[in-house]
Formats: sequence, structure tokens, C-alpha cells
Amino acid sequence: MIRFARFISLSLALLGGAALAQVGNLSTSLDGNPLLSAYVKSGNTLIAPDGTQITLVSRGSYLAGATVTLPTPDAAKAGQLLGVLSGYGDGLATPYAGYLGNPQVKPQMSTPAGMTISAEQYQVTTKQMGQRLQFSLKLAEVPSKVFISTANTLGPSKSAVVLRLFSDFQCPFCQQFEQQAWPALQADLQKTYGNTLRFEFHQFPLEQIHPNARAAAEASECAAAQGQFWAYKDALFDTPNWTAWTKAANPNPNFIALATRLASGKANTFSGDTFKTCLANRGGKANVDAGLQEALAAGVNATPTLFVNGYKVSNPSDIAAVKRLIQFVLGK
Repeated sequence: MIRFARFISLSLALLGGAALAQVGNLSTSLDGNPLLSAYVKSGNTLIAPDGTQITLVSRGSYLAGATVTLPTPDAAKAGQLLGVLSGYGDGLATPYAGYLGNPQVKPQMSTPAGMTISAEQYQVTTKQMGQRLQFSLKLAEVPSKVFISTANTLGPSKSAVVLRLFSDFQCPFCQQFEQQAWPALQADLQKTYGNTLRFEFHQFPLEQIHPNARAAAEASECAAAQGQFWAYKDALFDTPNWTAWTKAANPNPNFIALATRLASGKANTFSGDTFKTCLANRGGKANVDAGLQEALAAGVNATPTLFVNGYKVSNPSDIAAVKRLIQFVLGK
């Protein structure tokens, strides 16, 4: 079962940003879908000639979730409808239909709680009730208590919307995101929402595959201790600097050189000597350790990963997707 859940996630990941999620999108996103043309709408419920019912849950003008009840355990149809409601089509329909046919899964679906799996940004709960098969789909939400407090923030201390970025300094996709997508995203959100959003950077160095990632994260926390996290973060991700320290056998001299360079332009607000001492004493280790535990608790398994409040963004570089999720959170 666990392997199959991972297969679903892999199937969706391979689709990348090609799919347009329906749940989490405007409620009108299902209008005109040819696969639902035979359904008659009654309030929030769509009813098919064979008795299949789709009950939609709205949040403002957005579709927050759906519950589908089929009169028979038709795995193929259930997969097709999940593909429609998620926007992933066959990318989710085929593996989900196979999941329903798994003999090890069927007994668990017959329990009162049913069986719940995660598929990218979704949570899918499936129940077998006699001959009827029911599944519900909603955006998975990480509880706010899972996220730890961090000093690495921009924006108001209290905000209805918090964007939480989990990143690895040595990850090439993170570096690309920082250099290409992040500036455009910030500019767009600033234009649309002004200074009402809060941005947070959370540490998730994948040190098993990026040997210098933890050291860089600890260095950034040493800069943060002097209130210079964002400037130092930008310096680490700057392409010439990034290319140098990620290839270094011992990156600490690179980190110290960056700090010294920043200190020279900070009018005594940033001490290179203090930074050097912090780095030698691993003063940033505790914060990085906490970030790693937080990421695991939040289910983060790749970088960069972006959350809007507790909701995972399917593609952090897709500005439209980020803004849709913000509007969903705001219930507009």
C-alpha cells in the first residue's frame, strides 16, 4: 500500500505543471466537462443516471473538496472521476483504479474510517460500504502547529496568509527557483497584495545527496543571528558564489569570505568576526536540526517545497497556481 501511494505521487510528479487542479480551483472549473455532461445538478450535488453522486464543497468561489458515491465498486469509474476532480486525468485515474483493486487494500476500505492516502497536494479517503464505493478528495493541509517559529521572515508578524518555503542551499532546483522564479513571484504578489503577506524560509538541507548543504544552512543561520539572513541567503544563491562553494571540499572559507564582503557594506551592523566565531562553534546547528525535524513532520520530501499556510503548492514556480491557492486560503 505504501509503495502504491508513492507510485501515485510519482505519477503526478511526472506530469509536472501540466495538470490544472479542479479541487482548489474556481468552482466553475468543472463546468462544461464532457465527462460530467450526463450528470444533473441539484444544489451542490451532481447525479448521474446510474445513481453515482458527486457532492461538492465550496469555499467562497473555490472548490474545496468533493465526495463521490458510486452504487457499485466500479474501480475504473472511480478512477476516472478522481482524475476529473483532481485535474490529473489518467495520471491519477489509472493508478487509483489499480489501488482499489489491490486485495490488501479492500479490507481496510471496509473499516468505518476507510483508507486515506496522499497524492501530491491531495488527501483521498476511500470507503467500501456494502456494494457502494465512496471516496472524498480535498487539499491536504498540514496543521499550523507542525510549523516552527523562525526568525527568517519578511512581512507582517501576523498575517492571514503565510508562504513557507522549504529549501536546500545546494539544491540546483532551489538555486534556479531563487534566481528565476522567486523574484518574479515576489514582485507579482507585492503588486497584488502589497505588504499583507508573510514569507518564511525554512531549512531542509538534503545532506545525504548535497554534502555542503548543511554547512551552508548553518552559515545562513549565523548570518541570521545578526539580522542578515536575507542578504546572506541571496549571496549564497548568487550563481558565481553558488558554483564556487558547492564544489569546494571545505566550503567554510567561502562562507567566511561572503560574510566579510557583506560586513564591509553594512556600516558596522554585521560583524565578520562574530560570524566566523559562530561558524566555528556551529552556532546555527540547533536551528537547522529543528528545520529538518519540522520538514519531516510536514511531509516535505523534496526541495523547493512551498506552502501557502498549510497547503502545499504543486509547482512553486507557477505564479498563477500560488495566487489561486492564496485566494483559496482567503476564501474569495
